[in-house]
Amino acid sequence: MCQMTPLPAIILSMSQVRDWESLYRDRGVVQKEPSPRVVEAAALFRQEGLVRVLDLGCGTGRHTALLCDSRFQVHGCDASVDALILAKGRLPGVRFAACDMTCLPYRDGCFDGLLSYAVIQHGLLETIRHAVAEILRVVRPGGIAFVTVTSTEHPESLTGEEIEPNTRINIDAIDGDMPHHYFTDEEMRQVFGAFDILGLQHYRGPSEKDPTHESASWAIYARRPPASA
Repeated sequence: MCQMTPLPAIILSMSQVRDWESLYRDRGVVQKEPSPRVVEAAALFRQEGLVRVLDLGCGTGRHTALLCDSRFQVHGCDASVDALILAKGRLPGVRFAACDMTCLPYRDGCFDGLLSYAVIQHGLLETIRHAVAEILRVVRPGGIAFVTVTSTEHPESLTGEEIEPNTRINIDAIDGDMPHHYFTDEEMRQVFGAFDILGLQHYRGPSEKDPTHESASWAIYARRPPASA
């Protein structure tokens, strides 16, 4: 069983936290059904013999529940305390932690696998690089991370205000007050350059947040390289 290390002092973006808290307080469980991409990822995790899995940015627990049903040993973490209260109510047997994605309260190599669905895109690129470094740290050598993020082909990327290249705020979305970074193929390969990329796929289709809108996203399977002999 993974043990959480003491959580160091974290300076969060309080405006961003308030936005997430407001979203969950106003809407409760925003999304209920698991993504087909995550169903596929859970199947791969089982095929690879993974056991301990972290749901990074678990929200109210829709994918945490899927992982539990798939018989993994699951931990969940999120920046929103309100979301975690809802998740804990649904999944009382899961250990949840409130934390920032750039400072995860877990020991090195704690997890065999990690899931992060449409989470790490919420920040400036430097923040995202720190989050990916944390993903690399908490996944054991040989373990696998499955991560999805928004693409530069997403129609939302044409709305709001650009605050740095490919990063926008105040976009046309229910979580539009928060920053969103939109990734290119090259950027995905650069950001996950410390991993062995097992697969990188691009998807277009109806948005899960609002099916009347189109979306575009990347999904990556990335293995932490085995430790040197």
